[in-house]
Amino acid sequence: MDKNDDILMDGIDERIETFLHGKMSAEEEAAFTQEIRQNPELRSRAMAMTSLIKGLQKHNTAREAAIIKENTAKSRIRPILWWACSVAAVFAIFFGIYKDHRYRMLDAMVSPYYTGYDMSDISRGNVDTAMVAHLYGLFSQIQENRSVSNIINELEPIYNSLDNDFTYNAYANDIAWNLALAYVKDDQIDKAIAVLQKLKVDNPDMPIYNKASELIKKLQNL
Repeated sequence: MDKNDDILMDGIDERIETFLHGKMSAEEEAAFTQEIRQNPELRSRAMAMTSLIKGLQKHNTAREAAIIKENTAKSRIRPILWWACSVAAVFAIFFGIYKDHRYRMLDAMVSPYYTGYDMSDISRGNVDTAMVAHLYGLFSQIQENRSVSNIINELEPIYNSLDNDFTYNAYANDIAWNLALAYVKDDQIDKAIAVLQKLKVDNPDMPIYNKASELIKKLQNL
């Protein structure tokens, strides 16, 4: 690293330190937060400094507690609270970025496995058209919606009843497959793998066996 790089890094570190100590104005904090989101190098540097500061905080917890106890003046407490809130804010930003990245990765993973359902294809025995329409609607929402928790809450009891209630028997594989995709999208990987494993056991000679096997391998490599 040359002298110019050192100067640039010192400037970045100074800005990060200013942010962590709550010395920026509201406008400066908003701008800097946005910059952290958009600049991978700055984000990485901020994470490293934040981790270092939290390590020092943990090491000095007892000493800081004694100081706070001895000096209850607001002028002493306020900077500590500002610093703690700033550190928490940085970690909240990074956690949000991580969750968004994780979601995008999982959504991209399952997107090739979505199946289009057509209401004209309801000829699997004597079926309740309204029931099928509801199922197909749930399957479509898994693909379209970011949050799938409510869909999982609807599909889980249906899936769990398949071995004892034959109401949905003609659509058992579709229900299991789409529930597994919803689990993946919701980052419930273990549950998704369990459903896919059972799907393989129940369909050893069907095309869905290979699809389930392929997706399981991808999930196990996460």
